[in-house]
Amino acid sequence: MTAPADPAPSPSPSASASAADASPTGIGDVELGAPFDEAVAAAGATPVEACPWLASAEADGYMLTVQRPEVSEQDPAVVDLVQVSASPVDLEGRPAVGPVTAEGIGLGSRVDEALAAYPDAAEIESVGDRRYLAIESEPGTGSVFLTYTAGTDIIWAVTATTLDEPPYESCG
Repeated sequence: MTAPADPAPSPSPSASASAADASPTGIGDVELGAPFDEAVAAAGATPVEACPWLASAEADGYMLTVQRPEVSEQDPAVVDLVQVSASPVDLEGRPAVGPVTAEGIGLGSRVDEALAAYPDAAEIESVGDRRYLAIESEPGTGSVFLTYTAGTDIIWAVTATTLDEPPYESCG
């Protein structure tokens, strides 16, 4: 008698969610609402010593940042923001890098491309010359924000968060 074949292994989160996913539920393998310590470990991120509510990792030309509330009312603390970013100078004239939205918008995409893909995106002014395009999401999920600098047209950060908008400075 032959032993039955092993069933196909269940896909791991990294196999089932492409690293190219940026959505209102998270980015890549980091999901909003997931336990912070588990998400940090899964992402290979390192906690920021001065600000233990943040962790970061560098990958493929961009920075991944995972954040939990500074003072958490939940135990364990959960992820309330995940962001990928890069220097706009490094993105100039290059194809998009890192995770992208379902419409293919990511780091290095142009603002006009983002507005063409998301015509209902709300343009939000922030501190100084920072600007966001807020992509509408379903109630009860997080939101995706595309960050650029006024006077330029390069998206240099993609953020999924349960916050009203990404903080100007997370550790300061």
